[in-house]
Amino acid sequence: MAAQFRKPSGWFGSLFFGRFMNRVNRKIIDSTIALLELSPQHHVLEIGFGGGVSLSSVAETVSRGMVTGIDVSPEMVRQAERRFQRQIAEGRIQVQLGNVSQLPFPEATFDRVFTVNTIYFWPDARQGIAEIHRVLKNGGRAAISIRSGDKMKKYAVTKYDFRLFSPDEVADLMRQAGFRDIRVDHRDREHWYDQVVVLGTR
Repeated sequence: MAAQFRKPSGWFGSLFFGRFMNRVNRKIIDSTIALLELSPQHHVLEIGFGGGVSLSSVAETVSRGMVTGIDVSPEMVRQAERRFQRQIAEGRIQVQLGNVSQLPFPEATFDRVFTVNTIYFWPDARQGIAEIHRVLKNGGRAAISIRSGDKMKKYAVTKYDFRLFSPDEVADLMRQAGFRDIRVDHRDREHWYDQVVVLGTR
């Protein structure tokens, strides 16, 4: 199960896990997108789009821009290519395999970059955040969304292949990468699953 969280694969990942992630993450995805303050002309990157619900939501807002998604799972990329066939043909959505440690884009490509519940699996969080900073335009905004480590450590699955973070740890990593105006939006602290969105400006 931990391996499926990191990189959905096989029939289980293709048929079940994408829909499962869409449902479980919907609330934090919606909060993240709202805090990005998107404009119709923005070019937006999502790192680790999983089931693809966030690509759909962003594409509705960036009507004159584009949303690009990368994911380490070939199954999730193939699923998104089928689901968004029309939007891809129209040039409104682009999906591809990719890894946060070496984003396949030039410097200053995107107005917004976000990722939801993926940092736990990055091989090097410091490098990944530096890459996000690199591909953002000056004045662009990034959001890294997580469940706090205090909440996540209560679940047995997180003992395997997860690296947990506190909100302050993510904020510090963003600060070290050169982000400014960093703020932490922490909601649902009293619930089993909280919502943490750490925002920074390039």
